[in-house]
Amino acid sequence: GPSEVSRTPDGQAVIHRRLPGRDGASGQGRAPIFVYDPVRGGGLPQEMHRDGQTLPRPQAEPPTEGEAVYAPGGVAPAAPRGFGGDGEAGPDGASALEPAEGPGPFGAEPGPGAEGPPVPDPRLGLGDVARPDLATEREGTLDYQTVFDPSVVPFKRNRALDTVTAGYTLTVSRGRVEVLAPTGNTLAVGREAFWGSLWVDGEAGRRVPLPSVSPDSHILSYEAVPDVALTFERDRAGNYYVTPEASGRLRLVFVMDAPTGYFGRPIPARLRVSDVPRELRPRVPPAIRREGEAVARTLGLRRSDPYGAILRGLVRWSRGFEPGEPPAASVGSVYRDLALAQRGVCRHRGYAFVITAQSLGIPARYVFNEAHVFVEVYVPGRDAGWLRVDLGGGAERLVVHGGQDKTLHRPRRRDPFERPRAYARQVAAGETAGASRVEGLPPRARRGAGEAGPPREATAPLPEAVRAMLNRSVPRAVPVAGKIATRTTMALGEAIVFRGDAVAVCGAVRDERGRPVAGGDVRLLLLRGEDRRAVALLQTALLDAEGRFCTVVRIPEQQPPGDYEIVAEFGGSTRYGPSVSE
Repeated sequence: GPSEVSRTPDGQAVIHRRLPGRDGASGQGRAPIFVYDPVRGGGLPQEMHRDGQTLPRPQAEPPTEGEAVYAPGGVAPAAPRGFGGDGEAGPDGASALEPAEGPGPFGAEPGPGAEGPPVPDPRLGLGDVARPDLATEREGTLDYQTVFDPSVVPFKRNRALDTVTAGYTLTVSRGRVEVLAPTGNTLAVGREAFWGSLWVDGEAGRRVPLPSVSPDSHILSYEAVPDVALTFERDRAGNYYVTPEASGRLRLVFVMDAPTGYFGRPIPARLRVSDVPRELRPRVPPAIRREGEAVARTLGLRRSDPYGAILRGLVRWSRGFEPGEPPAASVGSVYRDLALAQRGVCRHRGYAFVITAQSLGIPARYVFNEAHVFVEVYVPGRDAGWLRVDLGGGAERLVVHGGQDKTLHRPRRRDPFERPRAYARQVAAGETAGASRVEGLPPRARRGAGEAGPPREATAPLPEAVRAMLNRSVPRAVPVAGKIATRTTMALGEAIVFRGDAVAVCGAVRDERGRPVAGGDVRLLLLRGEDRRAVALLQTALLDAEGRFCTVVRIPEQQPPGDYEIVAEFGGSTRYGPSVSE
């Protein structure tokens, strides 16, 4: 049964069995967010508990036939190959990553207001440009690759475009790219966690676009197989990148969070366009802005209207688009023809929405993956943030790949916008991404952590090396000749922790002069009180640039009651000596 950890006067931890309450309940109350393998350790959890569901850690396996591979040049189905390699040729001498070619929806001849030659659909190649087109008929079969668990199908963010150019195209703004350090597996209030797993065909020092859940997501922790140092970044449009230090193929498993408000948030009644922060205000070319304002006036919308009224009007109008014959050409732009005719599928809706919204001063982005286009808008105010908005689409069939071992994400807040008849009909019929038929959609629920189920199989015997590592005494650290002495400190986030529950553990490693020991890691161990023998490896935590670590560990449920101590052990390096927290 459950137990708890408390501290004795000398600072040691004691695990107790928790007794049921009068109503027979254990009083556990809440399940831990992250659960760790007490033997394997490492920065990644073994499983994640959220919304009554147990989400196991994705397996670091080679790609399956048809699984998407992300590379500097785009995304395409992967050849069934193993890990490593030079990233150049497949088993038959062909490239393991074929460029995304073919006509594609954005390969249609550009009309008035569109510059340049036809280009492939950017959804297939993670392109930086979206051009208008008049291929407004219903699409055929769309294929979607699941990356996240819970799955956000069909709203994976492969790429976001945030800038309107003078040529009526949408592109990515240029500017500072922010380096993102993993934040550790601690989930802040108002945020949700997701597993991510994908196949990367990387080149040393070159950025690979990384799919994301939201533009404000954090990378909590990750593991690369084979082990390669990675750098994560995010640009001004909320696009994410991963850059490996070595070339080759790898499986990337990671934990990513997202603010709950991204999936649905209220829009305060008193907001105005003037409330948008200066750095986020759209810069639309004057001629296009005037055309966008003219289109908005036909909808009864003006920049001076309340912010919420503008957004509701734009969403209602965009969701009213329907697939069909292309609109008749006019002396205006393709944008104007599409907008006034309300004709097209997801990409036409998103394109018209973004130009019109930005023309009225509302920050809006055109977001896409290989199967769907949607938009996100910025909502200013006290609870400011980006909001995902689906505008619908039009396809015969959506095939979801890799969703059989995942669960479907369920937003905790309802979409705050009106659903016109055509869009409501799609939603009621379960037409994900506007597709009439959906195959392979992940289930809405799986067996939860606390639900009854088949008994677990007996734990396999531990490898001898692991048993030797655990079945050892962990003495107080002693200086090592020729190495700089270190001191490790650690503190628990809770005074009382129940067996099976999670507890925050934070600390630091400093040298003898108090300077941080950057890099490396510490092992968080559970020691038996009487002889200080290690009985469980709770986790291995990485040290940041300031020599600090902060993570969450879980006391093993199978650990018998007794006197225990939790310590952080720094194993040392070629320069620094080892140390153990007091």
